[in-house]
Amino acid sequence: MMIGCDRLLRLLPLVLLGFLVLRAHADQTIDVPYYQASDTIVILGAVPQEIPPLVEQLQSREEGLAWGIPYWRGTLQGKPVVIAITGIGKTFTAMTTTLFLTHFKPRIVVMTGTGARINPELRTGDVIVATRTIEHDYGSLTRDDMVYRPMNSPIGGAEVENSFAPPVALLAIAEQALKSYPARSVTADGNTYQTRQRLGVVASSDLFGVTQRRIDTLRERFDVDIMEMESAPLGLVCQSFGVPWIVVRSGSNAAQEAPNNDYQRLGPIAAREAAAFTAHLISYL
Repeated sequence: MMIGCDRLLRLLPLVLLGFLVLRAHADQTIDVPYYQASDTIVILGAVPQEIPPLVEQLQSREEGLAWGIPYWRGTLQGKPVVIAITGIGKTFTAMTTTLFLTHFKPRIVVMTGTGARINPELRTGDVIVATRTIEHDYGSLTRDDMVYRPMNSPIGGAEVENSFAPPVALLAIAEQALKSYPARSVTADGNTYQTRQRLGVVASSDLFGVTQRRIDTLRERFDVDIMEMESAPLGLVCQSFGVPWIVVRSGSNAAQEAPNNDYQRLGPIAAREAAAFTAHLISYL
């Protein structure tokens, strides 16, 4: 049956969108430089509360140890996955990520979990998919402020920009997942509302609490939405080894100098919301 020119023109944007999504799916499976990738997706959270909502959904679940680090293996949304806890902070995250790359040879690594809200427009349970992440404690801390600088690689000391971005193909897929995500409601601090999900910027450091001056710097210089302690080193490791990766973070407490009590109250809410979106995203990967 012939299609009229007017109708064809109307359908063309949909055809192009479908092509781009299919191309994104194809691009994410390109060969990893240092190993032949398996079908496995590795999902990492930093602390125990961030992964149970995902582990509970696993089909054919098995438990194991990789060099003493516990993991759970099975299928999630029909995809083979390995789920584990990295531990808190940059060193444990880099260690666990590197180990799981070499042990499971994943095609994609997903970071899920919570983070302090730097952007005052974010509410507890809102989700950010990171378009980029930085290490905001790398440089020189002067009396005036932080002075940021490039990192130095172990390969000839080459300078590496302190900004790590997931592959464009994965971000395109994440945008499709964001558009189709069903509305969810949470109750936090006596208010009930529907959470919001969008792309944004995540900053990492080995600092649990920070001053208002650092918060202002992160907003003004890097347009940061969420601050935490793991995503940037994970991005650095995966980017260095050519492994596709993506980060999902949900805002818990507002960033502050002493977040202990607020984090303990609000962290579980944020962990559930990050896990819920992560499970939805996995169906697209």
